Amino acid sequence: MSKTYQFFVFCICLLCVGCKTISTCSVKIDTEMPYRDIKTLAVMHFDDKLLQEEAVTGFLLKQVANPDAGEILAEIMSEELSKNGKYQVLTRAEIKNKLKEKDVREEEMVKWRGYAALRKILEVDAVVIGKIDKFGLANMTVYERGNVSFTAECVDTANGKVLWSVAADESAAYKDEVELASKVVRETVEKLKEEVD
Repeated sequence: MSKTYQFFVFCICLLCVGCKTISTCSVKIDTEMPYRDIKTLAVMHFDDKLLQEEAVTGFLLKQVANPDAGEILAEIMSEELSKNGKYQVLTRAEIKNKLKEKDVREEEMVKWRGYAALRKILEVDAVVIGKIDKFGLANMTVYERGNVSFTAECVDTANGKVLWSVAADESAAYKDEVELASKVVRETVEKLKEEVD
């Protein structure tokens, strides 16, 4: 078998595998927790430290992380939860303005899980805190893949209890990470709505 033929077969296999969408999504709701009606909600900046440490990795297959992933995903999640109609969701701009008025750094509040302080400053019943594992593009000579992987928890600001959590991991060929993230978050919020209602 010639090397050209072997390379051709390898490229075809790589293309076929590269075109497949790989997806997982899970929703977990705490049914044991005493019910409290959550009306107002704020989605905080997602923790994207892992991505910032690895902006570009790989030699043959380059992984390029989006430098503004935490803000982009928080914005998308806010919009989708707002469309859901179950909660009154603060916009990202409202959150930033309220925190700025009190001279409070959002990253610090999230890091130290200052739920009582967030309740007081933002005047919300719950906050969504998230962490991103992947948010970027994987590039190879013959194809490009978008990758999105995150977890998020909705926390009651009155008692620090987790009301629900979601986890999503999706990889799809020829989609940029923002387009893919919008699709993944929309599907995750729809699944959450089915579970919570």
